[in-house]
Amino acid sequence: MSGAVRVVVVGGGYAGVMAADRLSGERAGHPRVRVTLVDPGARFTERIRLHQVAAGTRASAGVAWEEVLHPDVERVQDRVVGIDAAARAVVTGRGRRLGYDHLVYAVGSGEAPTTASSVTNATAAAATREEIAALAPGGTVTVVGAGATGVEVACALAVARADLEVTLVTASSPTTPLRRPAVARRLGRLGIGVEVGVVHPVTGAVSTAGGRRAAASATIWTAGLAVPRLAAASGLPTTGDGRLLVDATLTVRGDERIVAAGDAAAVDDPGAAHLRMSCATAIPLGAHAADVVLARLSGASAPRVDVGFLLQCLDLGGGHGHAQLVRPDDGDRWGARAGLGGHLGGAVKERVCAATLSWLTREARRPGSHRWPRGPRPVEGRGGDGARGLLG
Repeated sequence: MSGAVRVVVVGGGYAGVMAADRLSGERAGHPRVRVTLVDPGARFTERIRLHQVAAGTRASAGVAWEEVLHPDVERVQDRVVGIDAAARAVVTGRGRRLGYDHLVYAVGSGEAPTTASSVTNATAAAATREEIAALAPGGTVTVVGAGATGVEVACALAVARADLEVTLVTASSPTTPLRRPAVARRLGRLGIGVEVGVVHPVTGAVSTAGGRRAAASATIWTAGLAVPRLAAASGLPTTGDGRLLVDATLTVRGDERIVAAGDAAAVDDPGAAHLRMSCATAIPLGAHAADVVLARLSGASAPRVDVGFLLQCLDLGGGHGHAQLVRPDDGDRWGARAGLGGHLGGAVKERVCAATLSWLTREARRPGSHRWPRGPRPVEGRGGDGARGLLG
């Protein structure tokens, strides 16, 4: 593919894989694009399944790269440690220097610094599973954070190990999931306690209005995500938390050769204020980042991002779930009671999870296609020609 446009995608999560797949393949009247994806993982990780791995109800969240990547994508199993924007090159941990014409920054996110267990990657989830499996009946587990991940982890553990005492600790009350009556009822039926307080990130001790108590037998941290410092260390513009700062076209201001997508991107535009760290955001942003690169290669104007939501879904363990209708800006539609619970909600959640992987695998097998596969459909944004948001 001599003479092809070189695109390097940094990160092989939902955003990076979608971008790499969409960029690959021949298009009439388009320059050929040679895509290199750099990621240290031996397999693609279905991150939305990691709470099940930690609970021991799923053996693995790994998927062979061949299943999700277009065959023309060159995969480099390594980690990018530096970006030389002036020279248009990235440097990997093994000392490789990869030149690019365009760069897609999709490094994702991980847990904030803590000595507690977590479920933010495959290695962490497997270690958490071993820790939980070693607990004797009557052991106690504290899940720090009552957001979507915390609720899913707590429910999965309560179903898999009914002999353990599971408590959710949240710094604020109520969090969005806990405002939903069906979710609160499910937690009650599973015997999951909910406390408002603070957990020490090192000792695991819990401080609440009622006092301070010692750490549980196991502490699992789900209270917030952190992004790699790669962009900041490379001299690129970032937010205070290290996310790469981009405009409404997902482009770094002053360098149209670099676009970003996923958890490590901060879109500096009022129309993107509702975007949250999630695969529901990462996939359409990955698609949009690819579309921006393709637009520039064809001489067209880069489209502005326009992503909306339809649902927020939770896995509540044992085949139960909750699917909440939301507005495109991610706010509850028709109130907190307007959702599906029980086994019906669980079926919706499972279908969305399966469709998430399906969108990637089908994109990988349809080079040049911008059509979405059959199945649960993305919800359109608020008009415009930007990327479409996914069921969340």
